[in-house]
Amino acid sequence: MGQHIGNVGILNLVNATEESVEGVESIGNVGMLLYGKETAHLVSKLNIGNIGKTIELPEDYRFYNGNLIIDQAYLDTIQDSIRLLVNGTVIIDKEVQPDQLQKGKISLIVNGSVYAPAHLSAAVGNILAEGGMKVDHYEGPQPRFESGEVTLSNAFLDALEDSQCLVISGVLRLAQDLDLKKFDEKISKLKLKGLVTLFENQESIFYKKAVSVNSKLVKVIPDGYEVLTKTLRLNSRSIRRFKNKKLYTKKPLILEGDVTREMLTNAITKLESTSFVICHETLEDLVYEIASNLDTEILSYKNSFVMVEGEDTWSNDEFLALENPTNFIVQGQLTLEGDVQGDVLSEKIAALDILGEVIVSEKKLKGSLQNVIRVNTGRIKDLGIRDGRMPQSLKNVGELSL
Repeated sequence: MGQHIGNVGILNLVNATEESVEGVESIGNVGMLLYGKETAHLVSKLNIGNIGKTIELPEDYRFYNGNLIIDQAYLDTIQDSIRLLVNGTVIIDKEVQPDQLQKGKISLIVNGSVYAPAHLSAAVGNILAEGGMKVDHYEGPQPRFESGEVTLSNAFLDALEDSQCLVISGVLRLAQDLDLKKFDEKISKLKLKGLVTLFENQESIFYKKAVSVNSKLVKVIPDGYEVLTKTLRLNSRSIRRFKNKKLYTKKPLILEGDVTREMLTNAITKLESTSFVICHETLEDLVYEIASNLDTEILSYKNSFVMVEGEDTWSNDEFLALENPTNFIVQGQLTLEGDVQGDVLSEKIAALDILGEVIVSEKKLKGSLQNVIRVNTGRIKDLGIRDGRMPQSLKNVGELSL
């Protein structure tokens, strides 16, 4: 049985062989597939999901993954010539002189972006093997790059130089108390790839600095809302700290069974949520009334619920120990052990909401689960145990060479 590999950021087949790929049964989505002239035929031998981009590495070129800064010190290290295929960002330092970017000394193919000071606009063309590529100009200090979840706070601004270009890939949040005057002084322009969350009073200054931003990916929080940054779980005691509040959250809101209708009405008047709400069925209609986003998933329960956020494994005995039929809400990964019986699942699970992943050992359990599934935006995965053997598998991989 072959190897199963999850999603791969970069799949490098430049040095692959018939033997190195034949043991791979499937690969999930691939961000970028890199191959050489001699290995192009191996691509068709792999069972790959979606591929973002395929690139052939030309002869005499080396692959470079990441940000490449070309300054005087870097150029001084080049003895003869260098040819690179860069997957990432190339930054030309402002101290570099036009005559240092000699044609033939350095040759670049860039899958990404190139940043250079305006006075080097013409000279940069000498080192780009593929003509017509757009070069982003910057003034002042080199651009600063951030990825992942970034909160733009006053402390973050203090760490920037004046008039700095800020490039963010991931999720950007503007702090509610952000000094907008300082924001204007510190950031010359803002380049974004991903989601943005900001407040209503920050909208105009944000669009002044943002370059080619997709407005569909910008979420504006109305004035008067309190922002929740983590999962909020409220019971009859903790809900008392809220008085006629408007809440904004991207995380789950969980209302325990002892929260009454009166408590909820007094505590929360509006809810802006891009996640889901778990509540007792007696509160379901009220939650729909206060939720302003029609896409907010309301997951109600009658007796009790189990929420799986990380990784959890349940056996048949654990299901049998449940007193009443229970709602299971899977945001993370739930694994059912091999002894779990289908009739026990039907008896003990009132409803199953799959927002993440449920793993079963055999296909026959899928049928039992289908009878109790209420929401399914995730997936059920069959491990495919055959003759007591498990298939080999790798989870998500940043860069993989075969």
